[in-house]
Amino acid sequence: VGLARRAAALAAAGVNRLNVSLDTLRPERFAEITRRDRLGDVLDGMSAAREAGLAPVKINTVLLRGVNDDEPVDLLRYAVDHGFELRFIEQMPLDAQHGWQRAEMVTAGEILAALRTAFTLTPDGHDRGAAPAERWLVDGGPAAVGVIASVTRPFCGACDRTRLTADGQVRSCLFARTETDLRA
Repeated sequence: VGLARRAAALAAAGVNRLNVSLDTLRPERFAEITRRDRLGDVLDGMSAAREAGLAPVKINTVLLRGVNDDEPVDLLRYAVDHGFELRFIEQMPLDAQHGWQRAEMVTAGEILAALRTAFTLTPDGHDRGAAPAERWLVDGGPAAVGVIASVTRPFCGACDRTRLTADGQVRSCLFARTETDLRA
């Protein structure tokens, strides 16, 4: 939500690309999911990041059954129209409450089937390597969409990612049960 005022400074500091979480384009739904009425701020921040030369600006989206699973086509159309790269991420069992249910997860197969109702998707032709997302060209390219299918198509054997959380914790894996506190 604060990216619009920070994008130029991030680019000047050497950041060259970033990911933004965005699960809906509907203001009322955004407020319900995030408990904040700040969709406009997120969209403005993404535009400011693009204008500051950060590229690609990747949008990470998790579709939730019965919540936003009717939006994949709208989200991809928005991303393509605005020069962003959308990546759908299967909902993962990372909740501390242990309430995750596989039957409630929108699978990669379902996401791709929904997108194919409006777009022609072809594999991007590149070796995925250690990247978490499988990528498809949208309507022949150059726009692309990715799907991170960590549950239905696990890629743990090829993963080389380390993650730094917003509160200064390092995770060697999203499924890790421990973190290292860099602040301490």
